[in-house]
Amino acid sequence: MNNVLMPTLFVSHGSPMMIVEQSETTEFFTQMGQTIPQPEAIIIFSAHFDIAGPVMITSGQTLGTIHDFYGFPQSLYEVEYPAHGAPQLAQKAGELLQKSGFSIALDQTQGLDHGAWVPLQYMFPHRDIPVISVSINSQASAQIHYELGQALSPLRREGVLFIGSGGISHNLRAVFSQASDPESIHKMQLFTDWIAEKIEHRDVEAINHYLQTAPHALFNHPTPDHFLPLPCILGTSDAAENGKVLHRSVDMGLLALDAYGFGLTA
Repeated sequence: MNNVLMPTLFVSHGSPMMIVEQSETTEFFTQMGQTIPQPEAIIIFSAHFDIAGPVMITSGQTLGTIHDFYGFPQSLYEVEYPAHGAPQLAQKAGELLQKSGFSIALDQTQGLDHGAWVPLQYMFPHRDIPVISVSINSQASAQIHYELGQALSPLRREGVLFIGSGGISHNLRAVFSQASDPESIHKMQLFTDWIAEKIEHRDVEAINHYLQTAPHALFNHPTPDHFLPLPCILGTSDAAENGKVLHRSVDMGLLALDAYGFGLTA
């Protein structure tokens, strides 16, 4: 592997419809894939790979495409992202996590959920970069996920690109019932503005305790799964790296699709 210090990214993957509908966000994914250095491998934390118990790491030679959604057009179920796996990298990641006190399990059959393959389809359409997926645990705190990222962070210096794929706001019930709360958009904007400011000032403490410190945290994240890839990515970044807001947009009136990066040179 090379010695380039790869950037580390948080992206919001939005609805599965993103794979067939072009938008500002899909253009951002494409542009980002063309801008960052070519990684040797990718480690992705997806909101939809949520496992209670040991940290699960994909370790197969290939990673199948999981269509983990229902009620969408047939064309979405025909999309495939046949990714190369990285068994040796999975083993190394597991060893790093174990050294930091995490229990781990390797899974040779787990594939990529849509939180992983939707952004990867746009960022790396040639499907020629090995990928492993590392699970989150929505029963664990943001602080624990930050420490998980810290444990894996040495791999950035071996050409590994880290991507956290979630959603910076993810209240689907509110999305489909906005009329019941005229303040819903304002609550989303206050939260996402707060996150952007904390990212740019690298306020690790505030982000890791977002439930206590962020405005309308539970409104924007009734469950933590789409937030937790963010502290993972924060953990992979260096202490001297302030974050950058790379993209901001909103889908369906209330789903914020913001993206952040650390270690970007431009």
